[in-house]
Amino acid sequence: MTTSSTFRGRRRVAEIAQAVLLLGLPFLRVGGESALRFDVPTLRLHLLGASLAMDEMFGVLAATLFVTFAFLLLTLVLGRVWCGWACPQTVLSDLTAPLDRWRRRGGTRAAAAHLGLLAVSAVVGASLVWWFVEPRAFLRALAGGTLHPVAAGAWAVLALVLYLDLAFLRARFCATACPYAKVQGVLFDRHTLVVAYDAGRDADCIDCGACVRCCPTGIDIRDGLQMECIACAECADACAPIMRKLKRQPDLVGYFFGEPGGRARLARPAVLALGALTAASLVLLGTTAAARSALELEAEVVPGFAPRRTPDGQVVNAYQLQVENRGREPMELRLALDAPGLSARLTPDEIRLEPGERRDLKVLALADPPGPGGRRVEARLRAGPAAGRGPARSRGVPFVVPEQR
Repeated sequence: MTTSSTFRGRRRVAEIAQAVLLLGLPFLRVGGESALRFDVPTLRLHLLGASLAMDEMFGVLAATLFVTFAFLLLTLVLGRVWCGWACPQTVLSDLTAPLDRWRRRGGTRAAAAHLGLLAVSAVVGASLVWWFVEPRAFLRALAGGTLHPVAAGAWAVLALVLYLDLAFLRARFCATACPYAKVQGVLFDRHTLVVAYDAGRDADCIDCGACVRCCPTGIDIRDGLQMECIACAECADACAPIMRKLKRQPDLVGYFFGEPGGRARLARPAVLALGALTAASLVLLGTTAAARSALELEAEVVPGFAPRRTPDGQVVNAYQLQVENRGREPMELRLALDAPGLSARLTPDEIRLEPGERRDLKVLALADPPGPGGRRVEARLRAGPAAGRGPARSRGVPFVVPEQR
């Protein structure tokens, strides 16, 4: 039987593009660092040239909210299009389908298929570790036999789980264990895009069973919408050429909004509500990203250091600073103290930070004789580029003028 590849061909293009992206992205470098990687030893997220510390993970929360709401909106409008076109489970199952056919034939072909599935699982398992370990460093350590036991153990476990999935479970995972499949029934409404059988044209069906045989989850699309359907449209591809041979309309099975003959309707309450939440989370993400500075500064009074006067009457206060360069370029910083009514200077007043460097240092603030003592001035300690251009930060600190003895 000849089958159409109208949907299948497009899905393969999408799946190959996703596979190239997921395998290649860990090797892409932006600003000398991975385009996307969470570095476990330093607890930093490298994201498209930015390096986010743990205390900046609010931005990750904003991104998570945006992705979650966008995903729910996508499901409400387009149904399980993610499952059939982009889910890694489906992508791996489809791209290894030739190996699965060899496995089911038994004999030497089955042995070769299992070796092939092991190789695929090893590569994909390694690519998942690369989101946490720089891939070039991983491969060098692997070649030199110095791969860290934690990285090696994670790789082995991931590869084993993937092999068992591809060799024995495959699309049955979608039909039985996938939590997303369980949730989708709550999200669907009568205008959601689904793959459906046109029961109004039941007389056109010749009961050939092609739609059932090709279904990766083993359902009969003629029984109506089912949780196990992943909207891959394999059944539509199998049915269309048969309908053409019979000189009948080919879309007996196909994509429909809600039901055969249904139309897309975006202006409905659930879509508008999720659209608003998605837009709001995107604004939050943009605001968070715009407010982020490559320079981070914390300042506090040095514990145990009492403000004092020098023999010539100058007042000395001491501060403990934490300065971090979260950018990709070195920073030459000038430190200054703004204290109303006082002329103050800091020692040291200039520092250099390398990219990603975090430094703790003590600075002394000296002010010219300010007159009568016994008062506290609310000052601001500033750190900014020595050249006058670039990120600057400031923190409020007290400057205490002690009584003159």
